[in-house]
Amino acid sequence: MSHSSNDSADYIVVSPFMRILNHSLAGITESRRIAVRINKQTMDVDYEPTNLWFKRAATTVLFGITIATFLYRRKRLERVGGLVSLTGASRPIMSGIAWTTGIAAVLNSRPITPESPE
Repeated sequence: MSHSSNDSADYIVVSPFMRILNHSLAGITESRRIAVRINKQTMDVDYEPTNLWFKRAATTVLFGITIATFLYRRKRLERVGGLVSLTGASRPIMSGIAWTTGIAAVLNSRPITPESPE
């Protein structure tokens, strides 16, 4: 029993949050597999295949943020009669958010084929 606990001390474990984030943005990073833990001495890495459900969900959320931001920006412009000077700093900030999330969504939507088990 003490041998297995000693084995776990030899590894650096990737946090669950980082693993989910890596699965979610696998299209951007083009990752077919995600690191789970790393051996401290040998630097060997244990991987798991990319979870495409997380990737697809993240892509949908990114596209949703893009669309919602464009619609909100348009609504704010309509509210002030199209006078850009009255919208303040929100218009360029909203444009930046929309473009950033839109580009990230397009990049993340690229197809990733999971690695076959070896």
